[in-house]
Amino acid sequence: MQEELDTHGLSRRTLVKGAAWSVPVVAVAVATPLAAASTTAPPATFWATGATVSVVSGNVTNFTVEGSDADGNLALLPAGTSVTIVPDPGVTLAVTNAIGIVVTTNPDGSITGIITANDITNIRIQFRPTGASGSGYAITTNIDIDPFTETIDVTLR
Repeated sequence: MQEELDTHGLSRRTLVKGAAWSVPVVAVAVATPLAAASTTAPPATFWATGATVSVVSGNVTNFTVEGSDADGNLALLPAGTSVTIVPDPGVTLAVTNAIGIVVTTNPDGSITGIITANDITNIRIQFRPTGASGSGYAITTNIDIDPFTETIDVTLR
């Protein structure tokens, strides 16, 4: 197939190639001001915890803490917020993932997590508990926002 040249000496194929490369450049130029205009979240005045367990993924527990303002919008959790997960005797906890929090597995088998950054609105700790039915673990959240401390007791089934 022979290419046709326009009056400026460019083929249609060359023109299409040039147009295809210009589209991503325009998209980046438009997106940049929007990202620059974003604002920092306010400090949290409320916080909430949540936990789910997925049998499909091998009984992985997904524990979350989320900060919010008075209107229910995401807000910053204070640095120093901690989560401690203490297993019953005979229960083993294996961390599979942690987001927004620095997690350590201690020699006694417990897990300690601490928020060290100042820009965290929510955290997630995923771990796999293993133990006999009827045993379990306790999750204690300690945060410098009223009600300060919450403990959740979980029983393995």
